[in-house]
Amino acid sequence: MITKRFFGTTKNGEDVHAYTLENDRGIAVTVLDYGATLQSVVLTHKGERIDVLLGYDTIEEYEQNDGYLGASIGRFAGRIPDSVLRIGSDVFPVTANEGKNQLHGGKVGFDKRIWTVEQIHSDSEKIRGDFISFSLRSMDGDEGYPGAVQFHAHYGLPGLVGRMLSVAYGATSDRVTAWNPTNHAYWNLNGHDAGDARGHLLEIPADRYVPVDGACIPLGTEAAVTGTRFDFRKLREIAQPYDHSFVLNGHVLQLFGSRGIGMQVRTDCKAVQLYTAEYLTERKGKGGAIYRPFGAVCLETEGRQTMPDRPVAPENVLSGNGQSYRYTHFRFIYEED
Repeated sequence: MITKRFFGTTKNGEDVHAYTLENDRGIAVTVLDYGATLQSVVLTHKGERIDVLLGYDTIEEYEQNDGYLGASIGRFAGRIPDSVLRIGSDVFPVTANEGKNQLHGGKVGFDKRIWTVEQIHSDSEKIRGDFISFSLRSMDGDEGYPGAVQFHAHYGLPGLVGRMLSVAYGATSDRVTAWNPTNHAYWNLNGHDAGDARGHLLEIPADRYVPVDGACIPLGTEAAVTGTRFDFRKLREIAQPYDHSFVLNGHVLQLFGSRGIGMQVRTDCKAVQLYTAEYLTERKGKGGAIYRPFGAVCLETEGRQTMPDRPVAPENVLSGNGQSYRYTHFRFIYEED
């Protein structure tokens, strides 16, 4: 079942709508056309409805606050050092919005735009599950990026799987350009209002991570996780702050809270950015909850990080007249499963 409701009006006078996908397995997911943003993920566990995603109740809060809560990130997730984009031997200056660097697409990234609803499919005999697709057109020169690009964001509750949220991004371009999308969901499997999430257990199938400097800019190398605090190859407590990229050599990540809810993350992406919300300043969230630093875990599945003075990774290059697609599936696990 998919329902639509009016969510609010932006400061520019644009109407924003919320779309809720809900199935009989006790999961309800709400997505906004503003930023193709995940606004809530509500699970029914032991007779209780638990929202495990940080977000806001009003469009004004999404416009006023930083942090990219639940947003679709584009054109390029992560930081571009010195705001210089290198695609092969070509160099493009892009818009700086974090000091001298660009973060998550620039000053007006995809998280701040109204996406067009492209398709809605409710559960039927032909299509098992609920799905919604959004599209966004980004013109040549947008925030400094070359090429006109058509982006697509797909959210679904596959009917044959049960408690799983599917998120996928696709793109086509009229010339060679860079793309590296992700969803910036802030997860707290104890509930969005449960506070510090560093007690969550995490597993990341990665032998290497990317060391960074004090501004979170990659130092230019990948390092082995063996013998370091970056070794999450076996399930363990997060405990410490992280804002680092891990190079995946497996496809399934796992995250578990303390209330009997876990999450398996399956992706075809080459890397994941682990962010423990250290810079999430105190603010009011949904239902009057107060969000503070370390109140969530972000697992931003994406391409590999951009190194200083080097071209973007091959998986982050979108060819002219080409097409690219990435998926991430979030499967929720209860302790009685």
